Amino acid sequence: MTETMHNPHTGFQGIEAQGIHWIDERQDPALQTVDRAVRQGQYHTARTRFLRLAEDSQIRILQHIPQADAVRLAGGLPTYTVARLFEQLPRPLGRAIVQSLPEGKREGVVVILNHRRRTPQRFHHS
Repeated sequence: MTETMHNPHTGFQGIEAQGIHWIDERQDPALQTVDRAVRQGQYHTARTRFLRLAEDSQIRILQHIPQADAVRLAGGLPTYTVARLFEQLPRPLGRAIVQSLPEGKREGVVVILNHRRRTPQRFHHS
């Protein structure tokens, strides 16, 4: 470890060699569009655009925007979409979203998640 701290050839160069990739989210037009709509309080517009995106972009958006906005945005999404995203989100964010849902919708997400856990992966249509 001492060698690592004093070796000028470690640090960021070592990180790059490990295959860590950085994504400049400011260049993602989908993120910009949804983020702008959320910041302007246009959640219906934000959700409409959000639902057109690939799942990986949806995940990035929910992780990028403030948690309160992610909770509000996700609260208006279809139940199945929320369940599918929950499986991919960091646990604290996923829990915050699901816990904020009205009781009936929250129960629907739990039913979907339980079903997906019991069903072999090849039958999931994400």
